[in-house]
This record gives sequence, C-alpha cells and structure tokens, in this order.
Amino acid sequence: MSKDNLKAAMDKVVETMSMTVQPINKEDDGPAGAQVLIRTTPEEKDRWKAAAEKEGVTLSQLFRETMNKKATDILDCPHPMEHRKIYPWSEFCMKCETRLR
Repeated sequence: MSKDNLKAAMDKVVETMSMTVQPINKEDDGPAGAQVLIRTTPEEKDRWKAAAEKEGVTLSQLFRETMNKKATDILDCPHPMEHRKIYPWSEFCMKCETRLR
C-alpha cells in the first residue's frame, strides 16, 4: 500500500470517529464528566502516577479517592451519635456546632 493510500484510509477512519472524550463510568456514582486542571512538576506527576500504578488504579481514580476522603474529613462531622441532637426537622452536632440536615 502506498503512503497516499494509507493516508486516504486513515482520513476515512478519522471522519467516522467521535473526537470527544467520553465520560468515565464510575461504578459508585455514575459518569465522571467534570474536569479539574492541576498544575504540577514532572517529578510530582511521575511520583503520583507510580503511586496510582502501585495501587492498581488510574491517576484520575487516585485523585478522586484522595480528594473525596479529604473533603469528607473537612466537611462532614466526625463526632459520634451521642454528640448529636436530633429533631424531626433537623440534626445538630453539639460538639462542632454543625447543622447536619
């Protein structure tokens, strides 16, 4: 096959391809379609990628799991039920003074 024929064949294939990035289907909560841009050094990126590979997950999955855990630690009340005051219309943590619902 000549280079011209190969180029024509590749052009034909590209015409039928969707050029959009498909959302990742996560088992736990549906497709992950939003993006977050993180600027980093090449060394940090390589280190993070190696950590993800060692865990057997993708780098995106490692970020989501890590950030979701951190967000839970920051945003959700960690105190046990005995520190909560529960009403039919609301729930409060008396230790951190947070309205939970």
